[in-house]
Amino acid sequence: MSVFVLGATGFLGVNTVEALLGTGTELRCGRRRRSNVLALRQLGAPLVEADLDHPAQLAASLSGTRTLVHLAGHYPKLSNDPAASLALAERQTRALLRAAQAAGVERLIYVSSTATVAPHPDRPSTEGDLFAAAPTFGTYHAVKWHMEQLVQAEAALEVSVVCPAACLGPWDLRGGTSVLLWAMIRGQAPLHPDGVVSWVDARDVGAAIARLCAMPALPERVLLSAQSEPLHALLERIAPRYGLSRLPPPLGREEAVALAEAEEARVAAEGGRPALSREIVDLVLHGAELDAGWSRYHLRLSYRALDDTLDAFDAFARRLGARVPLSLEAGA
Repeated sequence: MSVFVLGATGFLGVNTVEALLGTGTELRCGRRRRSNVLALRQLGAPLVEADLDHPAQLAASLSGTRTLVHLAGHYPKLSNDPAASLALAERQTRALLRAAQAAGVERLIYVSSTATVAPHPDRPSTEGDLFAAAPTFGTYHAVKWHMEQLVQAEAALEVSVVCPAACLGPWDLRGGTSVLLWAMIRGQAPLHPDGVVSWVDARDVGAAIARLCAMPALPERVLLSAQSEPLHALLERIAPRYGLSRLPPPLGREEAVALAEAEEARVAAEGGRPALSREIVDLVLHGAELDAGWSRYHLRLSYRALDDTLDAFDAFARRLGARVPLSLEAGA
């Protein structure tokens, strides 16, 4: 196999590259000129410059690729300019599809999000449950939905859309979906609404993508999730691990939305990171319980337990210099 991983320097990218290298796959890793490649160099991964904003260069870099793993879809950091976020996401996605065709790529594994999964009224949601139209309650959801639609409509490539739940585990250098864990490591009770959330170990996402690359025919859509449960209950399970004996009650729906919007407005003016992002609020308030049975059966995935995932996250956090409570050291 010849596999190209676009977005290889990111959280899921590093975990995917590590999984692919473990299978002996012929592999190249796309990186932007300014991206941090230390983790990939530690893994011994071959690097190629590739940037969605430079389509001609991207097409040249993809030459000789059979399967393209696209982990670099636009991720809106803030939700306060939905039109600009959507325009950028569509422009980059169309550029990627044109570059893949020009390079003779045959197969595309596009990593989306469970934000595109519609809740089902009577059962957990499966691969067939997709919002019929773009969600109107959040920029992140709308952007992910539109990108998934563009990719699925591409007739020149064999396409598989992978929808991982909130990813936890090692290599989250930017503190994305692990932001609540980082807050607890600092001794802070994270602000949060309540609702159904699903989570998955990033290493299991990498393993799933590696197994998809080896399949003779790609499935149209795959959900990846270890477990779905109320966010507040999940945080209460995790909090003692980081020395927090109690968590305050979750924010109400309107309170959470108002706080997230105020925080994003502050960050847009002053910089930094919001104490609570609109993306997280929308994911929690509109989350669906997931049935990942297809991936368990067809990809033979045995999802890691939460303690295993948190152990790996803690070890990674310590390597970055975080003071994870001593009570968590091995054997304590």
